[in-house]
Amino acid sequence: MSSRSVIGAEREFIAFAALLTSAIALSIDMLLPAFSELRMSFGMEPTSNLPGLTITCIFVGMAIGMPIYGPIADTYGRLPVLRVGIVLFALGALGSTLAPNLGFLLASRVLWGIGCAAPRTISQAMIRDKFEGDDMARVMAIVQTVFFAGPVVAPIFGEILVNAGGSWRLTMLFGLLIAVVMCLWSLRIEESLEASNKRELSFASTRDGLRMVFGNRVTIGYALTLLFSGGAFYSFLSSSELIINEIFGRPGWFVPYFSLTMCVMAAVALAGSKVVNRLGAQRLGHSALGFQAIVSSAMLTVALITNGIPPIGIWMVLMSAQIAAMVLMMPTMTTLALQPMGALAGTAASTVGFITIAIGALLGAIIDRQITSTVTPLAVGYALYTFCAVVVVLTVIPKTAEDSTVHGRA
Repeated sequence: MSSRSVIGAEREFIAFAALLTSAIALSIDMLLPAFSELRMSFGMEPTSNLPGLTITCIFVGMAIGMPIYGPIADTYGRLPVLRVGIVLFALGALGSTLAPNLGFLLASRVLWGIGCAAPRTISQAMIRDKFEGDDMARVMAIVQTVFFAGPVVAPIFGEILVNAGGSWRLTMLFGLLIAVVMCLWSLRIEESLEASNKRELSFASTRDGLRMVFGNRVTIGYALTLLFSGGAFYSFLSSSELIINEIFGRPGWFVPYFSLTMCVMAAVALAGSKVVNRLGAQRLGHSALGFQAIVSSAMLTVALITNGIPPIGIWMVLMSAQIAAMVLMMPTMTTLALQPMGALAGTAASTVGFITIAIGALLGAIIDRQITSTVTPLAVGYALYTFCAVVVVLTVIPKTAEDSTVHGRA
């Protein structure tokens, strides 16, 4: 194969991985501008935060699916397992579209989340199969750039669909289109797991694999760091519409602000992909965590001084800075967590994903339930969780990580 063909195949793979990762964001963010219509459709109060459960249920489904996909993908390969997940993804989208009541919708969103777990887990495992070290961090950052660009388009397109069709169901139907594109594109992608690295699927091998993952302080340390750093971020996702529309009383600002925030996130992720090879994944990730700690302290101070309702401009700037830090941490610390797990990439991606997304969403939901008339719960959550993340970095992760990469049939 010529060098041009190799470069072309690599670029197509990165684009494909970006779509897989973006499927989660698109599944969530298409519905955000339709929360008002959803409340009216099911007879909820205008200020009800029940629509936020549609986001929580996606993460619940992912919590169910993530521990399953990784070990199976380490045995049968990445692509067959991915396609099974895409089928569940499509069924969840269809059920959400046709849901006759809130309970059916939430159940369908759980199924959708189980399907979402496959693109998320498999994309990271495939990146680990193909890249190492700072090159892996660079690819992760590029993928995250597209991941954060997706939510820029999704709320805008979701609002267009709602305004044109008058129903939140059209935003759910879009999920079927995403599933079809993922499935067809996967037919062009080569399997990334080499036959020599496939593992036997058994209770003993899965148990041993999990022991190796949980026994690695680098992997678990960075997973826990992302768990705490991202915990409040998930609360921001599900509560942002309520905060802007009801607490700040600016219902027309949600889509423009959310889209602008995601543009900032995409720009920061792209910048991170450019500098990670020069600074190194660890230095960039730790610097981002330090910046997040500073911003979290500022958010808490502002919230307490203003009795929980700060000037909207100041709050938006602080939230944008907070999210920018998270954008730099996600690809770098995910890379650092997966780097030691060569032949266990699927199991490791499942474990890291479960910790950071599933449990992180639970931490976010704890904060989200407290947000009613002020932003103080969100500020307290960010400060508390960021403090925990800093403690993990200082106490759990070795200052000099040994080369403990798992090779061959672990």
